[in-house]
Amino acid sequence: MADTPEHARARAIGLAAETMGELISFWGFKASMGRIWTLLYLSPGPLPADRIAELTSLSAGAVSMALAELGQWGLVHRAAKLDDRKRHYSADTDVWGIVRRIVRERELRLVGRAVERFGEAIEVLEAARRENPDDEELLFMLARLRGLHDLARIGYRMVERFAEVGKLSLLPIRGRLSAFRGAS
Repeated sequence: MADTPEHARARAIGLAAETMGELISFWGFKASMGRIWTLLYLSPGPLPADRIAELTSLSAGAVSMALAELGQWGLVHRAAKLDDRKRHYSADTDVWGIVRRIVRERELRLVGRAVERFGEAIEVLEAARRENPDDEELLFMLARLRGLHDLARIGYRMVERFAEVGKLSLLPIRGRLSAFRGAS
């Protein structure tokens, strides 16, 4: 016997929400955030927090915290309902925009930090090399660090471009990765 539409919707939401929870936790977010966003994304209208808790089987506190975090990221928005005094929430439905925003705010910062730190490590070794110009190990390490620094700078530009226009090309790093293989 086929599922009723209500049962089919509930099962599909459950499967999709669990899947998004797994995906989003892989990226370092709480699984509950993915579950709630998916529920709201699949909902034809805004939902109040108590209904979100009921449909996700999350506690009211977990829902409240997740909604606050999702709101900070701009992934959910409060939506007013004239006939109800409860706060209602809806999902940002621009999935590609969400991905680009998260990449810009998290990954770009992370890669930028790598560029800075590799640069600092190079400066440390260059200072030591000025004092010890015959140290071959310093020269070896400098060459390796410069390669990592270059790769991080290329990565930064790639992530930055992806965050701006939503396109990513691996061509800029293709030659660099081949060079790393030969340098080992």
